[in-house]
Amino acid sequence: MPTQIDKRPASDADTDFARSVHHQAYRDVVTRQYGVWDVSAQDDFFAGDWDAPAFEIINCDGTPCGYLCVEDCDGDIHVREIVLLPEFQGRGIGSRILREIIERARLRRIPVRLGTHLANRAANLYRRLGFRQFAQTESHILFEWRADTD
Repeated sequence: MPTQIDKRPASDADTDFARSVHHQAYRDVVTRQYGVWDVSAQDDFFAGDWDAPAFEIINCDGTPCGYLCVEDCDGDIHVREIVLLPEFQGRGIGSRILREIIERARLRRIPVRLGTHLANRAANLYRRLGFRQFAQTESHILFEWRADTD
């Protein structure tokens, strides 16, 4: 179990690190779901989503291990991205971050929403934390946490 999890604002200097995290974290999921990993396509997906000022870098015991993008809106908190290097997955880091987000939502009495690929094992984590599926697209499961279903 990690002893310290902290976050810092991302900068343009973090782009290469974040792209590497994206590729390492998503390779297995994308291959399971779509059958092929295309680095060029994934570079494009990453570039289309990455905007450093909107993201935070996640550190575990002082080591950068992933990135996060959370949008605090009036009516909900939307977790756009929570991406961890594979060697840091399953160690309670994502759970701890999501519990902090859930607590912010509980205090504001608003839901937390997020989506994940159909083949992403993280869906099990979201369910364990009390998220409920509210929709599904061709490629993603959409989840919501609400205080009244907690």
